[in-house]
Amino acid sequence: MRIKKAWIVAKKDLSEFKTNKYIIFSLILMPLIMAMVMPVVYLVPMTMFSAPPAKEPLDLELNTTLIVVGGNLTNATVHDLRFVGTNLTDVIATGCIFERCNLTSSLIRDSFLVEGFVNASLVVHSNLENTTRIGTVLNDCVILWETSELEVVLKLFIDSLLIFFILIPAIIPTIIASYSFVGEKVNKSLEPLLATPTTDLELLVGKSLSIFLPTMAVTWLSLIPFVALVDLIAEPYLGFFPLPNAVWVIGVFVLAPLFCLLSISANVLVSSRVNDVRASQQIGSLIVLPLIVFLIVTIAGVFTLDVAFMLLFCLLIAGVDAAVVYLSLKVFQREEILVRWK
Repeated sequence: MRIKKAWIVAKKDLSEFKTNKYIIFSLILMPLIMAMVMPVVYLVPMTMFSAPPAKEPLDLELNTTLIVVGGNLTNATVHDLRFVGTNLTDVIATGCIFERCNLTSSLIRDSFLVEGFVNASLVVHSNLENTTRIGTVLNDCVILWETSELEVVLKLFIDSLLIFFILIPAIIPTIIASYSFVGEKVNKSLEPLLATPTTDLELLVGKSLSIFLPTMAVTWLSLIPFVALVDLIAEPYLGFFPLPNAVWVIGVFVLAPLFCLLSISANVLVSSRVNDVRASQQIGSLIVLPLIVFLIVTIAGVFTLDVAFMLLFCLLIAGVDAAVVYLSLKVFQREEILVRWK
């Protein structure tokens, strides 16, 4: 294959795309919406009614004078005591330390609970570490070394937003690639193009490059404001900047190009066999179905989006890419296209 010939075909298509307002709007609007609107729509409602979690334990200035080890305590008011392995029921406690204790139906204030169990109680202005809670209300408390429900939900939704940066390079080629051959027919430039001294492979590579380069460029450029917005919104609640991470790097820089190539190959194949741009777009858009399945299993928690899963999924899509590219080369017959479209 002669790269120079393929690049000539790519440059010709790129110059034509510049004059097509429909393609230009698609290249600009979709990434802009994904980058600027999605973080606000998905993450802001989750955080606007929640206060950022405290990053440091409360300074309780505890001054415990006595230690109580084991035993049971019921219907009592205690303060400035340290309990170890004690069962407490209907207790009002202030300024105490509870280690491996079971507290039931109690009111706890300005205390430190470590590796215990709290049931049907109210805990106010206290630190908790490795403490199991059932039917317990916390007010102005700090939970140490524990991921809050808000953090879990935020991480899940941030991971699910990755699907949109795979959708961009999967959907945009359905718009651009539909013009690759059908558009040539409409512009009366198909016959001269197919008559040029280029091989089928060079022709398809050139057209694929003209679609791949602008699609991935706008995808990666839109990632910059998206990451900045997500980090700005999520950092006060997570305590760190969630993006970029390894999963997103693999998703955006490996999986997204693979889906882009799959979409391009499928849509070029479709557009070379149909006579109408809209029909080409409708058939080619079926490529997003695997992505919808990917989104559903991600949100449902069927699979964890870790590095191993992402690499495995990339290998799967790479295999599908190879099959579709091979099929497109086998099916593409320039003589048949010329005869059928005259």
